[in-house]
Amino acid sequence: MLIHGKTPQPGAPELLDWVRRSGRRVYVLTNNSSTARTRYARRLCRMGFRVDPAEIVTSGYLTARYFSECQRSRPWPQFALRRPHVFVVGGEGILTEFAAVGVRATLTRSVADPRKPHFVIAGIDRRLTYAKIARAQRAIMAEGALFIATNQDPQFPTERGLEPGAGAIVAAIATAAGKPPEIVVGKPHPLAMRVMLDTARCSAREVLMVGDRLDTDIRAGREAGIYSILVLSGVTTRMQLETVQDPLMTPDAVLADVTGVRRMLEQHGSRRAGTGS
Repeated sequence: MLIHGKTPQPGAPELLDWVRRSGRRVYVLTNNSSTARTRYARRLCRMGFRVDPAEIVTSGYLTARYFSECQRSRPWPQFALRRPHVFVVGGEGILTEFAAVGVRATLTRSVADPRKPHFVIAGIDRRLTYAKIARAQRAIMAEGALFIATNQDPQFPTERGLEPGAGAIVAAIATAAGKPPEIVVGKPHPLAMRVMLDTARCSAREVLMVGDRLDTDIRAGREAGIYSILVLSGVTTRMQLETVQDPLMTPDAVLADVTGVRRMLEQHGSRRAGTGS
């Protein structure tokens, strides 16, 4: 919603600045797991956004948070292991966030690593190879690894148009392994909005969710009881919107782009926290 690849959406940096000047707060919730929050913040700053790493929640960070919580609650036997091993099909951001959260585990992205994986975590991987899919398949089918997806977004917008997202990689592994992931952590998983609300220290009624995907942004917001706005400047088209029948993917409001958010808040809004994606 804020950027297309390396290009900011027109008016997006100015909107975030105005939101802060109005006394509200901004948080960025993204299903991108390839980049750690600190690096993601620097990237946004170079594009003109004033964003602090503490205001960013990536699906890599959500996965690390989820993993840490499961090591305490132990919903699967693998989480009871003292120091499990994880094979990651994804970017450096996942490894960085696991270290930042303090997860007790070893992680590798190398297909040559001889250790038996107890988990396979899959996200966006721009260096995906057949060997990585094969290693993930073997870990899941033959070695009993638990399959975790950071998200299942099929595409993401860039300056060149839509490109394959993490969902395409997750689907390749799922097809090879003959089973879907046991856990999907990013939007619209309820964990995403729970962590966001905890980070913002707000209740759902105080938050405005703005996004460009019906199946992730809008569903995540609606399921959490958050007023959710769809902008048509990203993935979802008006034609797709008109075919939606699921009430959980029906936005509370629709805007052409992010510049309309300011007008809406000036006219009707009293909510004090904003979430962007």
